[in-house]
Amino acid sequence: MSSIEKWIGARITGDRLSRKLPQAQLAEKVDVSVETISRMERGVSFPSLRSLENIAHALDTPLKTFFEFEEGPPKDHAFERELSKLTAFLRTMRRKDIALLYKILKVIYKESGPSPGRADGEQFI
Repeated sequence: MSSIEKWIGARITGDRLSRKLPQAQLAEKVDVSVETISRMERGVSFPSLRSLENIAHALDTPLKTFFEFEEGPPKDHAFERELSKLTAFLRTMRRKDIALLYKILKVIYKESGPSPGRADGEQFI
């Protein structure tokens, strides 16, 4: 399992979640099992170009988006996956609710210090 597999899997996950599409529905549209979609999204298996084309069509996204690596493959796949889920969730909210949530998170984060999941203390807010 390479970083490329993880990166493409994260892109599939992000696109799927931003469309509020469950894995089961994507699997049905692409004519593969739910387990296959899960393995692709986790970077455990790599989809064929034909499968990627079918996924892109099902998600109504250009195929090339799966290969657009702005800064190279992510080093922390689990973090990128969680960030994709958070971004997809935020896209369902109103702008003023997002602004309020940001203020709340800033207060909580400031009081609790660096996240235990980010041992390096790196901040993303």
